[in-house]
Amino acid sequence: MAVSKQWTAAEGFSSNQRAVKYLGQDFETLRQQCLDSGVLFKDPEFPACPSALGSKDLGPSSPQTQGIAWQRPTELCPSPQFIIGGATRTDICQGGLGNCWLLAAITSLTLNEELLYRVVPRDQNFQKNYAGIFHFQFWQHGEWVEVVIDDRLPTKNGKLLFLHSKEGEEFWSALLEKAYAKLNGSYEALTGGSTVQGFEDFTGGISEIYDLENPPASLYQLIQKALRAGSMLGCSIDLSRTPKIEAVASRELVKGHAYSVTGVEEVDFHGHPEKLIRLRNPWGEVEWTGAWSDDAPEWKYIDPRKKEELDKKAEDGEFWMSFSDFLRQFFIWRSATCPDSLSNEEVHKWNMALLNCCWTQGCTTGGCQNYPGSS
Repeated sequence: MAVSKQWTAAEGFSSNQRAVKYLGQDFETLRQQCLDSGVLFKDPEFPACPSALGSKDLGPSSPQTQGIAWQRPTELCPSPQFIIGGATRTDICQGGLGNCWLLAAITSLTLNEELLYRVVPRDQNFQKNYAGIFHFQFWQHGEWVEVVIDDRLPTKNGKLLFLHSKEGEEFWSALLEKAYAKLNGSYEALTGGSTVQGFEDFTGGISEIYDLENPPASLYQLIQKALRAGSMLGCSIDLSRTPKIEAVASRELVKGHAYSVTGVEEVDFHGHPEKLIRLRNPWGEVEWTGAWSDDAPEWKYIDPRKKEELDKKAEDGEFWMSFSDFLRQFFIWRSATCPDSLSNEEVHKWNMALLNCCWTQGCTTGGCQNYPGSS
């Protein structure tokens, strides 16, 4: 028999103050032990060794793992910082790991400060009380889980191997990726996945998926509402339409690749409203080159003040495109929100029920997002 428990938001169901200690590791206790002993933390549960990287493509005998050194940020630069000038979407640059789905989710996370600092607690840095230990929180199976890590990161030739910030002295994103790798068993376990998974693990929210081949008439308004509400949005090009993974499609869009939705705007173009949408490629490069891209002629025909506000020319992977082009090029729109539906204009205090039960094959079990029919 299932046991049902119900909480309301006012009772703190979603509060990260009630986070479960992953593997029983308590951040404050471990940090104090390190400060008292004068020794930097070395995580026995996720040691800086080949097993943390993976067992196949990132296994010990793989050419990709040769020459890797585990180094702390204090060994990589003279003055490392946890966050520089606030965590922003440009802090997310993909490294040598095929986890664009996760990076798209992290990019979206930076657009909502309240969500961001739930996942990435502010009480840590490389100066005061630094002990080589950091902590992050993720939503897992109906509860917030606190994951502790040491700050030894995989590097090659003195540079971070995986996720990194454009700011060479900033390390919050690389450490977040390591914590998520620990939660999933290894860095290699993060290769290939669904952005929806990242959205849910960062919010504890509900995902909604739209097939853009047959979108609702109000989709643009739904996206506007979602962004105002601090929801996390992403999209991709349907891989089934191309046999080649991450093959560059027309106008420098990448098939089989996850993008973040970072903004929408409506501008006056030749006397008519033009709906625009802003996307970001987690690679930090390779941008759309069609209408409304960085150097597109359309920008010449809108109000100069609006142009200055929106037209940020930089090879940072972020770009504008018309909403009509977006619907033609992309096929999935994803969102993670609080349990209030985006399609409902009213705001309600929400509640949630947690059912403790067991998995039964053929009845309550199911596969991952990529294989919903499996069990």
